Amino acid sequence: MKYILLLLSLMEEETVLDLFKIPKLYFYRMVLLLAQRFYNRIFKLSAVGLENVPKNSAYLMIGNHSHKLDPFFIGALIRRPLFQMASNEYFRIPLMRRFMWAMGAFPFEKYKKSDSKAIRHAIRLVKAGYALGIYPEGGRNWDGKTLPVIRATAGMIRLLNVPVVPVVSEGNYIAWPRWANKRRKSPIVVHYGKAVTFDRKATEDEIVAWMQEVLDHNDNYTKVEQIKGKNPAEGLTRLLWRCPSCRTIEGLVEKNGDELRCSACGKEWEVDLSCSMREKGASSWKPIKEVADLMVREEEIVPITPYTDTFLERDEQVYLQSGDIELFYEPKYPKLKKLADGRLFLTNRGLVFVRRDDGSSIRYPFDTIQGRSTEKNHIFQIGTKPDKEGDNKHNNIARFEMPNESCLKWEIFFDLVKKLQ
Repeated sequence: MKYILLLLSLMEEETVLDLFKIPKLYFYRMVLLLAQRFYNRIFKLSAVGLENVPKNSAYLMIGNHSHKLDPFFIGALIRRPLFQMASNEYFRIPLMRRFMWAMGAFPFEKYKKSDSKAIRHAIRLVKAGYALGIYPEGGRNWDGKTLPVIRATAGMIRLLNVPVVPVVSEGNYIAWPRWANKRRKSPIVVHYGKAVTFDRKATEDEIVAWMQEVLDHNDNYTKVEQIKGKNPAEGLTRLLWRCPSCRTIEGLVEKNGDELRCSACGKEWEVDLSCSMREKGASSWKPIKEVADLMVREEEIVPITPYTDTFLERDEQVYLQSGDIELFYEPKYPKLKKLADGRLFLTNRGLVFVRRDDGSSIRYPFDTIQGRSTEKNHIFQIGTKPDKEGDNKHNNIARFEMPNESCLKWEIFFDLVKKLQ
């Protein structure tokens, strides 16, 4: 009973929790003290270049991001509290929100061009002498290769005006690829680079180029001596959403936990724990990323023809369609509410959700969409400009839950079709 009362008291306190108030860090320091050795041993963590990390003064730490627990890894090794800016998606659940805050994390709204509240808090932290960590890629990469850095990070570096410590983790993608359901037991080495301070004359282009260079890493070619785990093909169809042989979209299916089979052409591939694969019967293995790079050919981004439906407007063409999915919206952060069941369509005008119950449609034109992302690997989410009079009057978040198909496919098609317009 006492644990239930404790849980209820925490949830009650949650209503008054200020996520932009600097915590006392008692809990954070306790975790560092009690769990660090255990944590490092379980995840086989090791560090290179810890002498490059300032011990007392404020600094900004930037890192590549492939593993779900990267933020905890880089903080666990430096033996000093590290405040981190994290997506507000991680703060939706009350107890998780309190845990994240107690561990020094604070939220930012990912679809805003500039989240002034988060930036002001970051400035307040470094002025107080704390260390701050961010991930310039804007999220976890899917294939172990560092993504292009977000340009806004360069503006923050200039604004904060503190030393910048680059961090590159090796083996983090192999230990837990974004597309995989479970982690593998394999070593992770975190490299802390020398701190660099940019003067006021440094341009954003120079800072972006520097970040891209120091964070660039392709984990597919990291040599790992021992990997333990099961079912290496589980979840891989999130990344390989089309058959590399016959080009059928969503044609691959998992088989026996360590194989993929195309339901259209029948070809099969073997998959191992080092994120490599080979066609069945072949002698040589190749990184999964090399196959993932074959998913997209711009000449294949063409309208589905013939395609006619009542929801289409004049000269509107469909490029991609989903199966049965659920649409959620956000009446008020952090609450989510289901709006309808239906199907999602990507057209040359934007996104169209067609309800299953009455056939009516909700439109999200390209010029109203401020950003897109994949959450929890099965949610394709967009941020839109609020429109009190139009179809997206509910709020500025639309979440399409599609557990049976690849959200990465939707990200890629969305970007390419939008670029064509």
